[in-house]
Amino acid sequence: MVVFKKIKCFEVTFTEPQKVYTGGDKVTGRVQVEVAEVTRVTAVKLVACGVAKVLWSQQCKQEMEYLRYEDTLQMEDQPADSDGSVILRPGNFYEYKFGFELPHGPLGSSFKGKYGSVKYWVKAFLDRPSHPTQEVQKNFTVEDSVNVDTPDLMSPVSGKKYQKMTCMFIPDGHISMSACINRKGFCEGDDICISAEFENTCSRIVVPKAAIIAKHTYLANGLTKVFSQKLCSVRGNHIISGMTDSWRGKSIRVPKIKPSILGCNILRVEYSLLVSVQYTVFFLNLLTARYIHLLSSSITNHYFILGLC
Repeated sequence: MVVFKKIKCFEVTFTEPQKVYTGGDKVTGRVQVEVAEVTRVTAVKLVACGVAKVLWSQQCKQEMEYLRYEDTLQMEDQPADSDGSVILRPGNFYEYKFGFELPHGPLGSSFKGKYGSVKYWVKAFLDRPSHPTQEVQKNFTVEDSVNVDTPDLMSPVSGKKYQKMTCMFIPDGHISMSACINRKGFCEGDDICISAEFENTCSRIVVPKAAIIAKHTYLANGLTKVFSQKLCSVRGNHIISGMTDSWRGKSIRVPKIKPSILGCNILRVEYSLLVSVQYTVFFLNLLTARYIHLLSSSITNHYFILGLC
């Protein structure tokens, strides 16, 4: 709510303030005005926008528009002059109703990251004679939905990795692993069940692990910024030299995540499932942990779409 001299209240409210919208939904609400003294209002205008924006320096910035809607609002049962202006009086609460439909098809989901964002908002403008235009803005949330029951997302995925090892340039056996999951599509809160086989014939101790990784990619003026973060992980038992281990339905739960953005030209939000083996290297009394990676995936919206790296 915004308060100005002579304007006691000027705010935007939505009919369903907690709703998360998708493509094709209708957004409705009202602009509310209350005045402290008799005031002539020439127009109340509304602009709805949805914009993806990337910025990490003055030279690296770019925008992409998903939504733009403009309208001049009218009050019901309120007499207007020939020029369209109305007289508002103190003690009354005036409402200008609005409604518009979101575009069908892919929409970037609402998002705020380190170097970019996707935001949707409604902004109202109040015009009065001999006064600067006053404005108030209200954000709303949009999420692009994905159907995880398609044949592609219900199909399994698997992969193998074999790595020869050396110690001071001398051959030192190998580490091998294979892993699979029974489908590609998952929802937030689902358990991803991983079946895997690990073999260690080198002299080092290895530890199998699985993790969900978030990756944000920002593109502007031909340049790219990438931000990655591990969201959650699980680990298996240590595997000593000459031994094997198996996972039979080892599970990792999809945490609460921001929706993926895959159809935007300047901003991508992806999630990966990574199965790896960690091993240690001793050199000059320094202990270094290294990894062999096997399986990666991407999540669309709140869903996984898995593939091999």
